[in-house]
Amino acid sequence: MPPTNRKSIHDAEILIAGPARNIAAHIAHEIDGLYQAMCGFKCTHGLVVESDSTDDTVQELAALKGRLPNFNYISFGRLVDQIPMRTARLAYVRNRIITEVKTNPQYAKIDFIAMADLDGINRHITVDAISQCWDVSENWDVITANQLNCYYDVWTLRHPDWSPVDCLEQMQKLEPIVGKLAAQNLAVQAKQVQLSAHQGMIEVDSAFGGLGIYSRAAFLAGRYRGVNAADQEESDHLAFHTDLRKQGYRIYINPALINSAHHLDPPPPPLAKKHTFLIIRAIQWLGRLLFGHRRFNKYLDLLKIN
Repeated sequence: MPPTNRKSIHDAEILIAGPARNIAAHIAHEIDGLYQAMCGFKCTHGLVVESDSTDDTVQELAALKGRLPNFNYISFGRLVDQIPMRTARLAYVRNRIITEVKTNPQYAKIDFIAMADLDGINRHITVDAISQCWDVSENWDVITANQLNCYYDVWTLRHPDWSPVDCLEQMQKLEPIVGKLAAQNLAVQAKQVQLSAHQGMIEVDSAFGGLGIYSRAAFLAGRYRGVNAADQEESDHLAFHTDLRKQGYRIYINPALINSAHHLDPPPPPLAKKHTFLIIRAIQWLGRLLFGHRRFNKYLDLLKIN
């Protein structure tokens, strides 16, 4: 039975939120899909914070504001000159979402925040997958997503046995010892395992996978940073989740919360570019024929990480 202290979906309000940069081609499809997946909530809100786009992302966000209920966006314009580090910019943008939830009267009744990447990773989220998160017995404060073929987000993942350290830092340390390919396999690819949707919840110190649903109290308990003590890039979620864990909030991966087949799940192509889509599909088919389905997808995920 689910915990009795968690407000039910039908009685709760949720905010779908996330950063945006150069995603004009599919932001509408992404937001529409997330709104549909959250349709069981008493009220659904949306807030996207944009920066540094050179395409029509801002115009697409304005169009969404015009047609979706309770949807809004904030544009910072060009941030890269003041904040050159990518993860630090992401942290800055996500912290603005925290500030909005905390101080904006429009979000005073928000019970849960669905922090989402909006680059295509959440195309397979369904109403049933969201509903199942409210049926689990674990008393979660944060519940995060999984991918169908293999779990990809090991840079953000912290688990004492599965992924206790920064995988990219570990890869750099291993490379002089065992070589580049072996270092990649040991530090990154070997951790990108397939999680069965039936195996139950996995408690972690940090995870994301493109989607995290936070209780209001947990979401307001931390700050994003994106930079480690050595002034180097780290996953922007890591310090935030460290803050939450220090205060006793519990974070889980829900293997049944499938948001994508794999990290580079491509968006549906525009009809005018059907030939490009066919070429991509042919390359994918050939790659999987030569390397195998799982190994080829791991190569794609590794390219995304680098």
